[in-house]
Amino acid sequence: MRCSSCHQSVQVPKLGDLRQLALVDDAPASGEELASRNETGLAPRLGLVVLGLIATAALLTAGYTGLRWALVKVEHSTESHLSELRENYPMLSSAELIREYEDMEKNELELIQPYSYQVTQDEKDHWGRIAMVASTILLLAVLGTIFVARSWRSPTPST
Repeated sequence: MRCSSCHQSVQVPKLGDLRQLALVDDAPASGEELASRNETGLAPRLGLVVLGLIATAALLTAGYTGLRWALVKVEHSTESHLSELRENYPMLSSAELIREYEDMEKNELELIQPYSYQVTQDEKDHWGRIAMVASTILLLAVLGTIFVARSWRSPTPST
């Protein structure tokens, strides 16, 4: 590159070389100082890589479980089941109502297993919880990455 004042040819270092140069105010760095600078530069890079991997895994998990949550269709709810019973009971004959009442007394009101719509709702809730946890981990990993990247790039004043 040509100097604008003296018109001489001047070699301009690359960006990677500029980062390794000592500041004008600083004295030339010794070998130990250069080694410590390289060691401190490795930790933030490693932190960024780890946080990036965690964020990627959390994104994939949140996407998969969110999709599973969205695909689970719950046909009935407790409210719709009860309203269906309220609609159908008036249409039953007296004998059918007596048989229903006897079944309730015999079995008591405790069910051995939940209704199928309750099992389906539990499955949907399960996928939703996993998606929320994965989304939270993703958010924390992204915030951690931003924090590490900002602290790594911000110059620390030398004393």
